[in-house]
This record gives sequence, structure tokens and C-alpha cells, in this order.
Amino acid sequence: MSDESPPPDLDALAQAAQVLSVGTGESQLHAAAEHVARALGAASVSLLAILADPDAAYLVADSEEVEVGRTRLPLAQYPHVQRAMEGGEVTFTGGGDGAPGPGEVSAVFPVLIGRKPVGALVARFVGEAAARAAEASISQGRVAAAVLGIVLRGARALDPIRERTRRVTLPDVREERRGRALERYRAFIDSASDGIVVVDATGAVLYMNRAAEEVTGYARDGLAGKSIMQLVPEAFRATLERQIARAIAAEPVDNFDLELVTTSGDRITVSVASIAILSEHEAAIFSFRDVTLARELERELRRTSEFLKRILNSAVDGIIAANMRGTIVLFNQSAERICGYQASEIIGRMSVRRLYAPGVAHEVMRLIRSAQHGGGGRLEPVRRHLITATGEHVPVSISAALVLDDEGREIATVGIFSDLRERLHMEERLASAQEKLAVSEKQAVAIELAGAAAHELNQPLTSVMGYAQVLMRKLGPDDVHLPTLRTILEEADRMAAIVRKLGSVTRYETKSYVGGAQIIDLERSTQENFPPPDETGKRNDR
Repeated sequence: MSDESPPPDLDALAQAAQVLSVGTGESQLHAAAEHVARALGAASVSLLAILADPDAAYLVADSEEVEVGRTRLPLAQYPHVQRAMEGGEVTFTGGGDGAPGPGEVSAVFPVLIGRKPVGALVARFVGEAAARAAEASISQGRVAAAVLGIVLRGARALDPIRERTRRVTLPDVREERRGRALERYRAFIDSASDGIVVVDATGAVLYMNRAAEEVTGYARDGLAGKSIMQLVPEAFRATLERQIARAIAAEPVDNFDLELVTTSGDRITVSVASIAILSEHEAAIFSFRDVTLARELERELRRTSEFLKRILNSAVDGIIAANMRGTIVLFNQSAERICGYQASEIIGRMSVRRLYAPGVAHEVMRLIRSAQHGGGGRLEPVRRHLITATGEHVPVSISAALVLDDEGREIATVGIFSDLRERLHMEERLASAQEKLAVSEKQAVAIELAGAAAHELNQPLTSVMGYAQVLMRKLGPDDVHLPTLRTILEEADRMAAIVRKLGSVTRYETKSYVGGAQIIDLERSTQENFPPPDETGKRNDR
């Protein structure tokens, strides 16, 4: 550069300050830029401002154009401007890619408030002026930048830019940052075997991997920017909305099942998990895998299990199964009734040994393995006692078996218990009834025998008494045989009374006799057919 420099045009700078004192609208900033360009001897001067976005500057005034359209300039594309703002020092550049062409020099004067850059003054020198740009221009440029910095923050020309920045630029910045964050994880997302979809707070799809395309049938380019809800049936949308909100708020999200509708119209079930690595960027990542077949198998298994459970609970006998450690794993309703325990209280908690007296459980296992009681890991019914929740010993008939896996290993035991209490009570009642029947049969035989004996004895006895009475009439009163004959009549009469009692027997009553024998007690057996005793205690049988 030449050592000769034009004298500073202080009048032009004063005029620029004078224009800005009148107003800071777009026209005033343009006029001030023209004065500054003349003061510096520059071909043109541009004024840049930094607002909310630190990565970009806005062109708010230019000496050559009245309306600049508030152009947004990404600072990454203008490294010489970015260096001046970051370092707070004047930078020069000339030639090279992205810079002024040959014969041109650009000087960037940072506009500072305090020590914070709020913009820049860019002066372009052409031809001889470019060759003469030296220390004088730097000093004048600094003065001009300071004058513009005083009014730049409150300039009315920046109001539309500020408004647009509030409404558009900040969301754009967030979106750009979110895009950069997503780019960092793109390789991980694309390499995952599970389907992965990235959505924003509204449910709009930001990205999805190839696995997600295969599961849903939708191309990621076709879904980009569209709501994920179009893949979800109405009944599941509220659930997904809640989970998206929780994921974006960095709250823990438990795995959940969700139904999706594929491009072919099929409804599939997917298991969804949240990956909380983009919540700070107001995005949620969900991974999912198709579990339609697994869930259908689970439902079928559940139905089969419930069916078997109903069958087991409908059984009259108690059914109890235990693993090889003795822990109860199955306890049907009949077992509850017999033992007095609730299944929920003991399954997985109590040993089957507690249902037996000490040593009985070991004995039952020995019998199951013994070849003498069924063989082959089976036990034919044997009678034992179970101990109930109240401590009662209940007689039961036990049949049991070992449960083996496909490789023949013992994995459980199962026992079927028949409650014998009612059966034993019935046997007792039957024995009592049989005993009573035997007594009744004896009574019937005794009564029939007594009646037959009375009938058969009555005829010869009548003859004896008749002949005895005839003899008494023929004997005189002094005959020595008369007492004997009278004794015969008395005993015959006594026998007649006994025969009448035999004919009146109605029940079987016995009394002890000589030698411990039992004979019929005629008095008690005929008691109801004779009058009660009189006051003297004697019975009037005649």
C-alpha cells in the first residue's frame, strides 16, 4: 500500500452522525452509509447487524442500494467477517474464493457495544483507493463503526428483522441444531435392526430408518414432515401422544404396545421403547419391533391356560403340583376346600411338605419312584392324612406322578387328593345301619319264634289242663293224690301265662342268664301289652 493517504473527510462523518440524529429508519441508515463511504473513500459501505442468531448477520444498510431486503448472511460463508466479529479487530481481505476480486480490498470494522459485537461495517475499496487503503482509513472506519454502534441497537430499520427473527429465525435455529444433533446419531439409527422413528412434539416425523420402512411399508421420504398418527388407529393415538410428551420432557417411558396400520391395511402390534437422546432438542426417538405373532401366541397361551385352569378348578378332587424343591406351583379350588388355604397365599411361597406330617412327604416321593406302587414315576391311590390350615388331619386318598421334561428329567410332581371324610362317615353310618338291621332281624326271628312256640305249646297244654281237671272231679277230697294233681294244674296254669306272653312278644329284649348267656326277657319284651303295676308294685296279668 502507498504511504500517501487522503486526509480524513471529517465533514462526511459529521453528516452521517447528523442524519442518524434525525432518525434510524431504513432511509436514514442508507444515507449514513453513503456519507461513511465518502468519508472513507470506499466504493461502497455495508452495515451488518447480529440479532438473536449468533451464526448469521443481517444486511440492514448499503450505500449503493436503498432497499436491501434485510438479507440473512450465514457467517460461515464469510470467514473474514466472522474473524473480525470474534476478534474485535479490523480485518482486510482481497482476492481468493468468496472474497473481493483482484484490485479490490474489503475492510471489516466490528461494531461493538461494550465488548460485545453487535454488527460490522464492511467497506469495499476499488482501484487506486484499494491501493491507498491504510491507517487513515482504519481510524476513520473505527470512528464510523462507533457512531453506527451508538444507534444500531435502537434502529427502527431493525424492527422488522427482530420480529421475523422472533417468529422465524429462532425456530429455524432450533431446527438447524436439532438437525445437526440428529446427524450425529444417523449412523446408529440406520444400523439398528429395530425400526426407529424420530418425531417432534407434534408427532411430525423427522426421520425413520430402513427397518421402520420394512415394518410399516411406508417410505421415509413419504412420511417426512407428516404426522406419525396417520399410522396409528384412533384408539391408540391418545396413548402415543402421552408417550411423546413424556419422552420430549425427558421423563422415563416404559415399554408399551402399539398398533400400527401398514400400507397394505394390515394392523400389526409393535413393542415400543423410548431412546432419550434428543429430548433437549424437542424431539423423541422411538424404537419398535413387530410382535404381532408373539402377542397372538401369548393370547393363545393365555386362553389355553385359562381353559386348563377352569378344568382343574372344576375337578372334584384336589390337585396340587410342586417343583422338585417342593414349592407349590399349582393349587386348585378343591385343594383350597380340602386344605383350607387360598391358592394366592401359598403358590410359590409354601412347601408341599407342610401339608403332611413329618416324614410323610419323603415317604410319598419314595412310593412314587417305587415299582411296587404303579412304577414309572406313578403312585396308585394310597391312604394318608393332610394337615389343613387349622391343623386338622384330613384322611385322603392320594395318587401322584412325576412330571418329566422332553429329556426325561424330573421337573415337578403332581398329586390328586380325594377327601375321604364324607366317605368314612358314610361307611360308619352304613356299619351302624347294618348293625341295626341285624338287631332288627334278630327281633323279627325272636318274635316269630315266640309266636310259633306259643301256638304249638298252647294245644298240648290245653289237653294237660283238661285231663287234670277231669281227674280232680273223680278224686275225693281226702284222696292222697289230690295235692299232686292240684300242683299239676297250678304249674299248667303258670305255663299258660308264659305261653300267652310268648304270643304277645313285640320287641327283642334280653336279660342275662346262667353262664353269661343272654335270653329273651319276656317281661320287657311284652311290657306294652300288659297293664302297668298297681300300687303294691305287682302287675295284674289276668
